[in-house]
Amino acid sequence: MKGEFQPRFIMFDLDGTLVDTAGEIAESVNRTLDEAGLSRLPDELIRQWIGRGTAWLFGNVLERLSGDPEVRTSPLYARWYPRFLEIYDELTGLLSAPYPGAREALALLQEQGCRLGVVTNKDRALTQRLLDHHALTCVFDVLVAGGDTPHGKPSPQPLQLALEKAGVSASEALFVGDSSNDVKASRQAGVPVWAFNHGYNHGEPIAASGPDQVLDSYAELMERLGLPAQSSLSR
Repeated sequence: MKGEFQPRFIMFDLDGTLVDTAGEIAESVNRTLDEAGLSRLPDELIRQWIGRGTAWLFGNVLERLSGDPEVRTSPLYARWYPRFLEIYDELTGLLSAPYPGAREALALLQEQGCRLGVVTNKDRALTQRLLDHHALTCVFDVLVAGGDTPHGKPSPQPLQLALEKAGVSASEALFVGDSSNDVKASRQAGVPVWAFNHGYNHGEPIAASGPDQVLDSYAELMERLGLPAQSSLSR
């Protein structure tokens, strides 16, 4: 790898970074609300709650509709959160797509000998299903998903576990995400962090979170790493 910064291990967030999943998440929420006899919510509102795991997201949905800040301990939540997960499992991969250039970038990074990982707050089963659906599973050496550590991002624990699995130090790694949670987790783990502005940052510009680099595209990611825009295998 020819850039000034040459990480041995690059970790990626999943939702909003590698794959645009907002459509299928919002539809899963709203189909659950339909079954529960509750009002649908706008997709853009649901989009702002993506990134801290499904339990947190669905809790926000029910809190918005009920006005009850304790709704996560209620029978309503206990009844419908499992159903949301069932519906989401059915839709996972069907209404989502990798961001433009993501597949090509991952292939090129692999070709250059860089190890790759996914670090997400998404439930492990849903994460695996999404990666499988989009034929991305074989790309990654390391996967850390929701529930793999006592605390998810913005805790540094998921990134620390990924570093341990990869056998590299924080200074040898890079985390690429799209939210303030990704930036906070990286800072606490001592890992450089770059962030896309196409993702889900709770309605705020990602630049306000202070990542080391703000990226507009995967082509720009490759450029910042000093790599060509496409793999030699495709030329």
